[in-house]
This record gives sequence, C-alpha cells and structure tokens, in this order.
Amino acid sequence: MNAIAMVIAFFLAMALETLPYGPVYGMIHPDFVAMLLLYWSIRSGSELSYTVVWLIGLLQDVVMGDVPGGQAVASVLMIYALVNGLGRVRHLSVWEQLIFIFMLLFAHRLIVWSWQLWSGPVSWHFSLLLSPLMGALLWPLFTYLLDYLRHHLKPS
Repeated sequence: MNAIAMVIAFFLAMALETLPYGPVYGMIHPDFVAMLLLYWSIRSGSELSYTVVWLIGLLQDVVMGDVPGGQAVASVLMIYALVNGLGRVRHLSVWEQLIFIFMLLFAHRLIVWSWQLWSGPVSWHFSLLLSPLMGALLWPLFTYLLDYLRHHLKPS
C-alpha cells in the first residue's frame, strides 16, 4: 500500500482515538493506532521502520495528552516482539492470529500503563483487559476491511 494511504489511515485511527465517547466505550474501545501498526507490520513487513513507529507513538502521545514517550515505547516494543519473536503470525489465519493480537495489545496497554505509573499515581482497572480483548475480537473485521481497501486502492 502506498505511503499516502498509510498516512490517511493513521490519521483516521488517531481521530477514532480522540472522539468523545461515553464512559463505557472509553473502557472497552481498542487502540486503533496499535491495531493499524500490527496490521501493517504483518502485511507489509519492512515498509514500517521502527523510527516511523516511534514517531507515530509520539504523535499519539501528543494527540491523546498522555505522558510523552509511553505510546512510542509501547508501540516500538510491540512491533519488535511481532517482527522478531512472533514472525510466524503472518502465516496464521486471521482467526488464529486472535491470541497473538490479544497478547500484543495487552502488552502494549501494560507498557503504556507502566509508563504513566512512573509519572504519577494511576489506578489499575479492568479495562486494561477489556480494551485488548475488544481489539482482538475486532481483528478479523479490521483486517478484512483493510485488506479490501488495500486491494481496491492498489495502483493498476
């Protein structure tokens, strides 16, 4: 997929992260930026460098008003684990990827939570599990939609 489509997708994912929703959705909404990073790392391999992932994470920190560096560190570690430790995920079916996606999204959430904990008191709550679980459950629909768009946006 070309770079313009990737940039548009990341801005849409960041917009989804910042839309005001009620408290229930705030607890269960998946991290669309992290899911998009996982998708492009699985589908394209080397198109997404660690520097780009770091910059996307920093931009997400700024947009979300989080402690600077939390999303960036978590995103780079998540993609590193995917590329180096779980490279075989690319060859699994979308349904088999659910377990790995859940583990990676949960690790991402824990790293961001730990980063915020260093800067001040942050409480542990059940949504730390619900958000990655929701992201994993939405993974088949998410990948189907992005595969469809990627196929139709491909230059002929």
